[in-house]
Amino acid sequence: MRTTVLNPSTARRGTIAHRVAASRRWPGNAVSVYTFTVPAVPAEVPVARKRATCVLRDWGLHEDGLNTAALVISELVGNAARHAVPQSVRTTVMLTRTGTTLALAVHDEHPFLPQPLPTADSGQECGRGLMIVDSLAREAGGALQVRRVPTRGKEVRVLFPAADSADLAACLADACPVMHFQR
Repeated sequence: MRTTVLNPSTARRGTIAHRVAASRRWPGNAVSVYTFTVPAVPAEVPVARKRATCVLRDWGLHEDGLNTAALVISELVGNAARHAVPQSVRTTVMLTRTGTTLALAVHDEHPFLPQPLPTADSGQECGRGLMIVDSLAREAGGALQVRRVPTRGKEVRVLFPAADSADLAACLADACPVMHFQR
């Protein structure tokens, strides 16, 4: 596979972007990957959300899926910006699309592994985000995964089932939870 840099003239300071070339129709085990890095500060959360949404829109993800993905990216990058500093000065976001899965992952260098709370107390000011992300993934038949990275830190990954949709309207009318990509 060949890796190319996307839009090098518009790259933000400290931002790296790569996309692995793949066919548009996602035959067999073809994969498309987009990775970028942002500073681990709260002000970069909307930057990461917008960038991920633009890539996923280019890949053909339906609007319902875009909204879910934007929420997930916002929560994961926001958590890294709030909890990983000062051990991690940057956050890496990786979007991966195969024929059957959409993975949204965030890596930081802090060793702490978060756990979604089973329930949130109404008096809590925080702690619901990862629980919501976990619920979204499970509802769609996917999963939230948290793992240590052998080099340093952790990766929080959310997996969603995904499919190309020839008859998108019929599937959406049935409230199908799969992430739909338009052909």
